[in-house]
Amino acid sequence: MKPLLEGHEDPVTVLVASEIEAISDVDIVGWANRHTALPGYAEDAAYVQLARSNPRNAVNLAKAHGHLRSLIARCFPDFDDKSDQAKEIARKLFLRRIRTYLDGELEPFLVCRMVSPIEERYDFPHWLGDLYNGCDWMDEIATREEASHLRWIIEQILAEKAEAQPFGSG
Repeated sequence: MKPLLEGHEDPVTVLVASEIEAISDVDIVGWANRHTALPGYAEDAAYVQLARSNPRNAVNLAKAHGHLRSLIARCFPDFDDKSDQAKEIARKLFLRRIRTYLDGELEPFLVCRMVSPIEERYDFPHWLGDLYNGCDWMDEIATREEASHLRWIIEQILAEKAEAQPFGSG
């Protein structure tokens, strides 16, 4: 499965991805291991800890989200993870994530676990479409076959997104 984060994303994007549960602590560490930090935070202690973390080490993983939050607090103090800026980052990450579901790369639960954090953090944004109802009663063991309705809901969300965006915007 292709990771949601490729390594070039800034720490703010990684935090938003984590907050909406689009990624796990393993993904945070994986990002840090691939990322080339900018001078503004390359030597920050929290970033250095993340970059040196072993994704197979439970202690490192348990500290990953805290290190990321510390990095943001020190190096991006004006960033508010509930702001309109964060909401737009979340929307883009969400759309990228649901596209990977259509490509057959995700299990239903990995899509559905994003719904509640997005609703709570960004006050039920319209771009979630009807995913809340589609994810009702979805658990970690649900198969794609059991959640065949998700494909239709996701296609609807992406179609509405395409209609709402001016040509050439993303």
